[in-house]
Amino acid sequence: MAFIDNSGNIILDAVLTDLGREALARGDGSFRIAGFGLGDDEIDYADWDANAASSTAGATIKQTPVFEAITKNTAALKHRLITVIRNDLLYLPVIKINELDTSSKRTSIGNYLVGVDKDTKDILFSGGASDGVLDGFTPLEQSAHIRLDQGLDTTEVSYEEALDSSKLTYESTYEIQIDNRFASVVDMNGEIADPSQIDENNVAYYQINVMESNNFVQEINNTTDSAQMTIAGPRGTMLKFKLRASTLLQTSTALFTKLGQQQLGSAIGAPSSATSTTFNTLDTVIKITGVDTGYQVDIPVKFAKKV
Repeated sequence: MAFIDNSGNIILDAVLTDLGREALARGDGSFRIAGFGLGDDEIDYADWDANAASSTAGATIKQTPVFEAITKNTAALKHRLITVIRNDLLYLPVIKINELDTSSKRTSIGNYLVGVDKDTKDILFSGGASDGVLDGFTPLEQSAHIRLDQGLDTTEVSYEEALDSSKLTYESTYEIQIDNRFASVVDMNGEIADPSQIDENNVAYYQINVMESNNFVQEINNTTDSAQMTIAGPRGTMLKFKLRASTLLQTSTALFTKLGQQQLGSAIGAPSSATSTTFNTLDTVIKITGVDTGYQVDIPVKFAKKV
């Protein structure tokens, strides 16, 4: 839903997402609105003028046009608002991609490159491991993975302090959203996870809890130094995972033809051994959401299949 106009009378525009309409259309009485979320996707808080009088400091923000309600559930509510009843929190937690670990770096163009079949894997890894290149055919055979760290990213609080798992600053559950046509999420032992749901847009949702799977989520136990730590202050948990390309990407070029393009290896961040090779490529974004904190991170991924 959305506030269409913030001047004069307040108009509230509430619509059901596509998923909500599907549930309502069942007509079996099971549809119930049990809660709702709020977001501020359109607001840029850099527009707050701290040097202005208190009555005008937020004038630009108040005059910012707001989005209309949209029905596409995969696009709605990117930045969730949260309620904090504590008055002793000076910093809120963040989730950051950790590229300090050599096996979790991104490619030179800032994404992760996934080889979808054996031929592609063989040429991408012919010179050994390379930054940001993931094995989407046999994930267990390569150490490369995606890693995210969570905590308070500030030097104002010592990293030797541990985050309290009972408070808002600690992330215990992560949700991974990925197009189910492209790949599945795999843990560090090569086991494919089961999605909690796949929506009408073929987006798979994986919810992974620190208490349920140590192969995905672990507490960050490094509280003595900053080596390979992307969080400057107190650290909470880390999420590590790999990807396995779908059978369709492995065995067919249909999705590459429909949604992607052909590119040379030099343009997609491929290692030096494959810069002159032509690949079918397909770009997507994996969305990571901290269920406890509401923090979101988008991870750019490019799937590649040797021509």
